[in-house]
Amino acid sequence: MTVATYYTYVKPAAGREVFGLHVAVENWLKAWFQYGTAEQFHFLIAETTEWERILEIAKNANLDSKRLVRLDRRMVRENFTQLTTVFRLSPDPQQLLWQREMLAGQRFNFCGLAHAISGLEAGSMLEQYCLSPSVNTDAIVCPSRAVQSAIQTFWDTYSEYLHQRFGAQFKCPVQLPIIPLGIDGERFATLTAPKNRKEQRDKLGLSDDDIVLLWVGRLSLAIKAHPLAMFQAAERAAELSGAKVHLVMFGYFMPVENEAQFRQLAGDFCSKVKVTFVAGYDARFPDGLWAAGDIFLSLVDNIQESFGLTPLEAMAAGLPRVISDWNGYRDCVQDGEDGYLVPTTQPPPGNGRALSELLLSGRNMYGGYLSKSALTIAVDQYFAAETIALLINDKEKRKMIADKARKRVLAEYNWKHLIPAYEALWNEMSSRRKAQAADNRPKLWPAAYPQVPDPYTMYATYPSKALNKTDKLSVVASANEISKTLRHEVNVLALDLMATSEETTKLINHIANHNHSSIANIFNLFSSLEPERLWRTLAWLVKLGILRIQKS
Repeated sequence: MTVATYYTYVKPAAGREVFGLHVAVENWLKAWFQYGTAEQFHFLIAETTEWERILEIAKNANLDSKRLVRLDRRMVRENFTQLTTVFRLSPDPQQLLWQREMLAGQRFNFCGLAHAISGLEAGSMLEQYCLSPSVNTDAIVCPSRAVQSAIQTFWDTYSEYLHQRFGAQFKCPVQLPIIPLGIDGERFATLTAPKNRKEQRDKLGLSDDDIVLLWVGRLSLAIKAHPLAMFQAAERAAELSGAKVHLVMFGYFMPVENEAQFRQLAGDFCSKVKVTFVAGYDARFPDGLWAAGDIFLSLVDNIQESFGLTPLEAMAAGLPRVISDWNGYRDCVQDGEDGYLVPTTQPPPGNGRALSELLLSGRNMYGGYLSKSALTIAVDQYFAAETIALLINDKEKRKMIADKARKRVLAEYNWKHLIPAYEALWNEMSSRRKAQAADNRPKLWPAAYPQVPDPYTMYATYPSKALNKTDKLSVVASANEISKTLRHEVNVLALDLMATSEETTKLINHIANHNHSSIANIFNLFSSLEPERLWRTLAWLVKLGILRIQKS
């Protein structure tokens, strides 16, 4: 078996941002160099800067550069014939599926690694697997069940389009195996040493009795998380526990305009909780702030997220986790055992076409599409607050949950256990291809271009549940709280997708006057409203903490 990595590298622009994708790619390569069994590591390279980067990563992994083999990826017939698998640290096959048609004989398999799969570019990329000559020995490795389901949903939707357009019966043949991302678990033992905890907390002005809720990652409305649920959960947890609670958000604002919005929101919703923003490049904290935390809090609500490394890092750092029950986040939590999953909701499938149209029409760029989608994804801040308060008041429980999480991350998510899974997959793909006819080439592929399906359909498995007409809603915010919430731009940036202000006021007043109302009853009373718009409005009001779903 000869596997070659098709490697592309774009040098980051000047700045201090660290993108999760870059970190994941380089961590994977370092792990492959450390735990891969190949005598030589082949790379398909086009630019000198790409090769220089590979040499640097190999050096950091203590790999002898003599074990590296550079192949020019532009020389397809000369350099691809010897390969059994071409692997990309991206799900984008580029032109590889068509370039393979240039070769005779068995030819190579393609294997990609999925990351974010939202937006027009992702749609164009997934479309290629249906329109290019893909085969059943090709694969996209999915880091989570949710990503696997989302890709399969896209392909099923596309197959239906092809059937209606051309009368063709088609099912994308590409495999979707699940292999999670990993971390260097042992490294965190040194990062979270007791002396580091004292040093970091001293620099933050924290005492031993202070409780630190730690967020790690980008501070971005568009591509990570709307912070309102975290601010509300932290504030309520402080009220419930009576503890001195600090929410420390470690990362960087993207775009920089988000900083003022985050600070204004924190100022309005956090009076008992002190919120501190610490730049990820702060020279005082070269090893991050993992040692300073007591509880890891991450209530992501974004379809751009696919797996999430920080929950794994929190496990290795020995922090109990309170995180969203959302896409790949949920895979690394045994709820109630080694962490807690906070329920999430979104509108039911079929009610997000207006969001898709934002991209297709060009009315909003990718960030706007993500931000407006996230405003209809509600995270149960009440459940989060109660869970945080429980952990604050029970130090032994915090320790027990953290210990279980640390043991699990070392056993299941260490790279030394995951790299062999990749090698086993590549071997299985190679064996299957050898058993098939050497030149069984697909012919006459029709073309089509549906790219951005309804996000509530494609990502139907991401939340804990979808809103249902049997759900009952109640108003849980006062008039002053509602007014305060709605005056923040970050909370109302999707008004063009919601009911009008007048209709929304009538809706809230109706529910308040009746103590609660089922969604079915609301639909009957507001029958003149477009159903999709009403679903989105209800989800948005739950998201903002104005409405709450009553427990059955």
